[in-house]
Amino acid sequence: MPRFEEIKVGIVDISKSKLESYGATLDSLISFKKALSQAKEKDVRKASDTLELLLAGTLGAEASNIHMEAEEKVAKIRLRIDGVLQDIIDISTPLYQLLLSRVKLISEVKLNVHDKPQDGRFTIKTKGEDIEVRTSVLPGTFGESVVMRLLLPKTISIKLEDLGMQPALYQILKTELNKPNGMILTTGPTGSGKTTTLYACLKVLASPEVKVITIEDPIEYHISHITQTQIDPGKGYDFSNGLRSILRQDPDIILVGEVRDLETAEIAMHAALTGHLVFSTLHTNDAAGTVPRLIDLGVKVNIISPAMNIAIAQRLIRKLCEFCKAKTDPAPEEKKIIDQHLKNMPAAYKPAVPKTLNMYKAVGCQKCNETGYKGRIGIFEGFLVDDEMERLIITNPPAADIQQTAVKKGMLTMYQDGIIKVIRGLTSFEELNRVVSEN
Repeated sequence: MPRFEEIKVGIVDISKSKLESYGATLDSLISFKKALSQAKEKDVRKASDTLELLLAGTLGAEASNIHMEAEEKVAKIRLRIDGVLQDIIDISTPLYQLLLSRVKLISEVKLNVHDKPQDGRFTIKTKGEDIEVRTSVLPGTFGESVVMRLLLPKTISIKLEDLGMQPALYQILKTELNKPNGMILTTGPTGSGKTTTLYACLKVLASPEVKVITIEDPIEYHISHITQTQIDPGKGYDFSNGLRSILRQDPDIILVGEVRDLETAEIAMHAALTGHLVFSTLHTNDAAGTVPRLIDLGVKVNIISPAMNIAIAQRLIRKLCEFCKAKTDPAPEEKKIIDQHLKNMPAAYKPAVPKTLNMYKAVGCQKCNETGYKGRIGIFEGFLVDDEMERLIITNPPAADIQQTAVKKGMLTMYQDGIIKVIRGLTSFEELNRVVSEN
């Protein structure tokens, strides 16, 4: 088996020739599982080989996370591919302990600490790009479990126009990006692509004529021509303190990784009201929930309404594999739901609806690792704050009233966006309902 050139503290150095050699043998998840199965049968002293194989296979599968979980009799290895965890292999406890030590060593966490959570990181250095890996070690009943998150550089190479927004929403967002001040929020659960969307926005705006500064936890991807900072609570550098410091740096555009508390929210919104374009994220289920969430934090409605420009809620859904997807007819209940949503589709989005219904189902082949899906695309809804919406927000309305008004004014919901992608053959009805509910 070919070896990585070097594994040392904080760095995994992989030559191009070794990557190509691994790629030739790990051409699918099936061959990867087979290779790991053979590796685990070798002497446990070959733990370094197994780790090298695991990292190479993960890169080949374009997985975002590696889960190594200690159980009573074995340890389980799983990969998160396109947002869904897949079982890869069970390995013996002795081999797992050696793998765990190896991961802790290169992640620069304490080898002799087994009863406390630890966070570390290392870099996979390849020819042409460096891949940051964030490591989380967590003690459990049967030992420590590890999750390694791979921050793939191609994630930030996605352009704003390639995220999957419908043309009408894309044009609305472009208009908001051209404004000199205000606040643009993305909302959704962890792993819904919020940061990718904001980075895509920043890349549109970054130029020699403007100063762009971010404060993040942590810095996930490095972007050229942007000043990026990372919070360090141990040294008193949190979002609120960091934001105050950033405002003394003469910025034009600011990105705050997440609005978590009242102080951060108020500073960010006052910045948006005083000539800065501010980006941030929130955890809400939909775009309309942004306002009640900010009110719950303690932000006054007379600050929210003039400061906010737009809130965009999003999810990531898996795309059907182009090699094996099969045409299908919708079930009567599915057809009823689709027809209802098409009937209520806002006029601005109707040009995106295909004239013929092209529905497909997942099948599964070697190209997609027998899942029927390959890659992901976003579904979005954008809640625009105009004069009418400002007047509504001042009344401290429930999310349902905001949603109703936004839809009345032409907002496309995430589910409707998903329906368009279903009837265009990009995803399946089952996948849409897995990710977001109709209501």
